[in-house]
Amino acid sequence: METLIIFIIALGLAMDCFTIAISNSSISGLVKPGIPLKTAIAFAFAHLVLLFAGHWLGQVIGSMFVGLEALVAFIILAIIGMKMIMEVRKRHPKSKVFDINRAQVVVVLSLATAMDAFLAGIALGITGLRIYLAGALIAFTVFILTLAGMASGKDFGMVYAHRTAYFGGAFMLMAAAIFLWQLVG
Repeated sequence: METLIIFIIALGLAMDCFTIAISNSSISGLVKPGIPLKTAIAFAFAHLVLLFAGHWLGQVIGSMFVGLEALVAFIILAIIGMKMIMEVRKRHPKSKVFDINRAQVVVVLSLATAMDAFLAGIALGITGLRIYLAGALIAFTVFILTLAGMASGKDFGMVYAHRTAYFGGAFMLMAAAIFLWQLVG
């Protein structure tokens, strides 16, 4: 069950990166050679760093939630999922398009997308899920889906970017529901 939860969280976090990658590679013009790989590495690295930072914080504050770990994880992941869905409903992915060929843009986008990984890391730290498995799975999934988004942006365009943005929130809500199920089950 632990691996399933981590994989669903990884998909949720990575779908956000996938959407950003599709959006920015479809509109920002010609993507220079090497940019997709650099972007995927930056996104994966930022997710890994912020996931571990969140996990550390979750372990520090975890003693405050003894017996309530699943409830806290449910709340955190539900907030992330709802936030992702509400962002898509509020703003079209086209509003998040920047010149992906600029290093500063890649760094800022990687940190912005990884903020949810920080919160997920807190949930993982509180619940005591295996952080090294989570880190490897999340970084790998973010890397692959960011590369796929960069590669397919010209073909899929903004129509798919708007649709895929909902999946990130749905996956996070699915992970939250598993924690809720553990709580009541």
